[in-house]
Amino acid sequence: MKRRNLLLGGGAMAALGLGAYALTRGRSDQGAYEAAAAAVWAPRSRQDMSELDYLVHHATLAANSHNTQPWLFSGTAEQVTIRPDLSRATPAVDPDNHHLYASLGCAAENLSLAASAAGRASAVESSMTRTRCG
Repeated sequence: MKRRNLLLGGGAMAALGLGAYALTRGRSDQGAYEAAAAAVWAPRSRQDMSELDYLVHHATLAANSHNTQPWLFSGTAEQVTIRPDLSRATPAVDPDNHHLYASLGCAAENLSLAASAAGRASAVESSMTRTRCG
């Protein structure tokens, strides 16, 4: 057997094996992915969680740069502070963190809208990004 035929045959077998693995893996994980996505996007009731958790849950559904979720939340139901999570910065595509801070603004807006939907008045202050719920 020639070396060339051996290498071509081995490469073809490897490609077939990878293709078969990819096809079976995609089918078995599909249901788990769909269930996880449905759980994240399922409407949450305020009775299921604390008010702070309810507001933060809706804030985390905000648009964010490069899908990095670059925020940290702290506070109470009366005041929520949103700080940047710089460990999630993407310096190669956002060297000045402009998109990271725009993502914080999106989260603050979602938090404010969630507070309004919960019957609370809200105001966004920018010392970092803080939302007051009254």
